[in-house]
Amino acid sequence: MKLILDRMDELIASVGYCAERKYENEVLNTIYNYCFAFFTKEAEVITLTGKPLEVVLYSKYYWLMRYVKKYNEVNGYDAGMEQQQFKLIEELEQRLGDVDWDLLQRIDDDMVK
Repeated sequence: MKLILDRMDELIASVGYCAERKYENEVLNTIYNYCFAFFTKEAEVITLTGKPLEVVLYSKYYWLMRYVKKYNEVNGYDAGMEQQQFKLIEELEQRLGDVDWDLLQRIDDDMVK
């Protein structure tokens, strides 16, 4: 499965997501906007890219994990961030039925590197 990882600036602009300046750290701020574009413009991402729901949801998980990792690096550990991960996994289970645990593990492992 090919996740949506490239040309994210184009994608978020095309779906009408208005990037915001939430963090001083540029990298954290960029990842935050990529992540929340998937949370707020999911239907638009599906329509624009033609990707199935499964790809969009796993891409959402990928960007959430990147965001959590960078947030923790910049600001220190926040349990609320970890809770977001569990909520998204629950969403995957509810909306997809079967969760690709191997894919989630690979995404998590990439976050550790």
